[in-house]
Amino acid sequence: MKGKARCPHCKESVIVEVPDGATGEQIVTCPNCGMKFRVDVNEKYSWEEEAPIIHPAMHIKPKSMKPVIAGILLIIIFISGIAMSGVLLLSFDSLNKVSMPSEFKGKVVDESGKALEGIKVEVAGHPELNTTTDEKGYFIIKNITSGKQELHLTGEGYKSLNAEIFVLPWNITIYSEKFVMKEGNGEIEQKSLIIKLFEFGPLLSSIIIVLSVGALIGGILAITRKYFVIAMIGAVIGIIAGFFTLIGIVLGLAALILLLISKDEFESKPKEVKY
Repeated sequence: MKGKARCPHCKESVIVEVPDGATGEQIVTCPNCGMKFRVDVNEKYSWEEEAPIIHPAMHIKPKSMKPVIAGILLIIIFISGIAMSGVLLLSFDSLNKVSMPSEFKGKVVDESGKALEGIKVEVAGHPELNTTTDEKGYFIIKNITSGKQELHLTGEGYKSLNAEIFVLPWNITIYSEKFVMKEGNGEIEQKSLIIKLFEFGPLLSSIIIVLSVGALIGGILAITRKYFVIAMIGAVIGIIAGFFTLIGIVLGLAALILLLISKDEFESKPKEVKY
């Protein structure tokens, strides 16, 4: 008498044979790996052709929602990453068109990092906004129009510094831009950090998209509970991609933890049924 069972040793679904008319538990030999294991022929669905092929002796655990939740978190990282890449590509032009009164803060230092007092700061085309640095090297320009602006910094004994800056609207100040003056004659140029970021916007946007796609792949595999290692790599990539978003790092770490504690629910590759 033949029936379907799943070998607990090699994990393959196989056809095994017991004596005709046998009842209860029987010892059978796996035709795939040669190991012996027990089956219960009284469990009818182990022996019917149209019934499930997994033997009850395997004690299959019910699947949890942990991999699904991890997958959803990684997909959220993907969506936020794509959104952020779009912002990087479009925000510069958009912010440059806002053109509203704002303010700009900066600090002037020498090459050793020492604050410079009394450095004259001029705004190109707007002499009414000119100012000088205080004893700590700081200056604030109020009522300056948001967008691209040019500053001209001069001080006795130092080279003139022409600086290209970007003024954020709504008086937003992420940090005080640092301007470095060099001793001597002549002129030097400097670009603010925001200007540099926008110049590298297309490259940075491409990197974010690639990382976000990696998180998406990990999310899909997590939801389908396939290829645990690749899903884990996707979660790690999701954490890296999360550095470019506000909540991505937290979501990536949560997904990674959920995947680790639900590892047993994954299968590395589809099983082949042997008859």
